[in-house]
Amino acid sequence: MDKRPGLIPELIIPIGAVAFGSYYISTVASLPFQARIVGIYVTGAICILSLALFIRFARELRSGEKSFSFAGFLSDPASEGRRWSVLLLTILFIALMPVLGFIVSLFLFVLGTVLIIGGMERLKVALLISTIMTVTAFTIFILFVRVRFPLSIVDQTIRNWVF
Repeated sequence: MDKRPGLIPELIIPIGAVAFGSYYISTVASLPFQARIVGIYVTGAICILSLALFIRFARELRSGEKSFSFAGFLSDPASEGRRWSVLLLTILFIALMPVLGFIVSLFLFVLGTVLIIGGMERLKVALLISTIMTVTAFTIFILFVRVRFPLSIVDQTIRNWVF
């Protein structure tokens, strides 16, 4: 039996990201110019990062470090728990955005994801990353592109304060 770690589980995120980017581009095609440009930038960044991962994966396959299989995918209970937790957090993010609004749900999603992956000892870093990503996303999507995300009282207050 091959003892090398499997590469297929590592392909899930970059392939999903490229699929998301393609979907995102298709949804903004009929929107104003700014929305299309943001879609191109987001998808471009996703594709560049995914390409870098694919190159690394090809090197690992060629060198024999990894096999093209699922080997080791379920062998680490801590990693498996984090995977399921991030999936659950993603589902909650989508389900609760209409209730909590864009800013609160995005902040909680990023904060939770960073804490799940990095642990509670990274709380300050998680708060900083969550804040930066939320402010950036709010600025791009709500203020500039004017995407019609569900807005809570927090979103509306901040948007009205800025304008």
